[in-house]
Amino acid sequence: MKKLPISLIICVADDIRIKNTLESIDIFCEVIVVLNGATAQVRKIIQEYKQTDKYKLVVVEIPERNLSKSRNIGMKTATYDKVVLYDSDCIVVKGAIEKFYKLLDQYLLVDGKVKFKADTFQSKVISPTRELGIPGYALCPAIGIHKNIKEKVGNYFFDDDIQWIEDSELNIRASKAKIKVGIISEITCIHDNLTFKQDLKSAYRYGYGVKNAANKNLHKHRPTANWNLLYPISKKSIISAIYYFCWNIVYCIGYYLHIKL
Repeated sequence: MKKLPISLIICVADDIRIKNTLESIDIFCEVIVVLNGATAQVRKIIQEYKQTDKYKLVVVEIPERNLSKSRNIGMKTATYDKVVLYDSDCIVVKGAIEKFYKLLDQYLLVDGKVKFKADTFQSKVISPTRELGIPGYALCPAIGIHKNIKEKVGNYFFDDDIQWIEDSELNIRASKAKIKVGIISEITCIHDNLTFKQDLKSAYRYGYGVKNAANKNLHKHRPTANWNLLYPISKKSIISAIYYFCWNIVYCIGYYLHIKL
C-alpha cells in the first residue's frame, strides 16, 4: 500500500458510520480520530481499529461536542502540514487522499467534490441542493488544508465559538486574504443518505452559527441564505427547489431565534 505524509482528520460523537469511513481509507497515512463527547458504542468501534496496519491511527478525546474545537485539536495533533478533513457519515473515494495531497502543493485550501447518496425519496429531494455547495468555497465534508494558511487567516484555523459553519467562516477569512481555493473536479467523498429531519436540523444550526459569527463581527449581520441557488436547483428538480426554499426559511429561523439545538 502506498504511503503519503498527510493527515486525515475525522471528528465523531455518536455516528457509528465512522466504521465505514475508516474501512474506506485506501492509502497509508496518519488518521486522527477526534472523539468529541463520544458514546460508548463509538469508542468501542474505534478500539477495534487501534491495531490496524492499514494506516497510523491516532485517537484524541475531548468531553464536549464542539466540532470547531475538535477540528482545531485534530489540526494541532496532525504530524503533517497537509491535512484532509472528512465527516463520519462519509466514504473516502479511492484515490481521493492522493488528489488532495497533490493539489495541496499548489493551494492552501482545497475543495473535494461530494456525491450525496439518493437511495430514498427524501435523499433524492435533498441531494441536488447539497451537491451545488457554495461556488469558490472549500466546505466539509471533504476539504484539504495546508497548515501554512494559518498565519494568513488570523492565526487560527477554526473559531471554537462558531460551531456548524466553522468551515464557511474559514473560507470568508481566506477570501479576504485573497487565497484561491483549489478544486478537485472528481468525486472525493460519498455522503450517506440524508433525511429531511437531519438536513433541516443542519439548516437551523447553520443559521445559529452565522449569528454567533456575526456577534463576533466575523460575518455579515444578517442571515446569508443562498436564494440565488434556487434557479439552478429548479433546473434539476422543482420539488428540490421548493424544499430548498423551506430549508432557507429554517436557516433564517436559526439565525433570528438563536437558541442552540
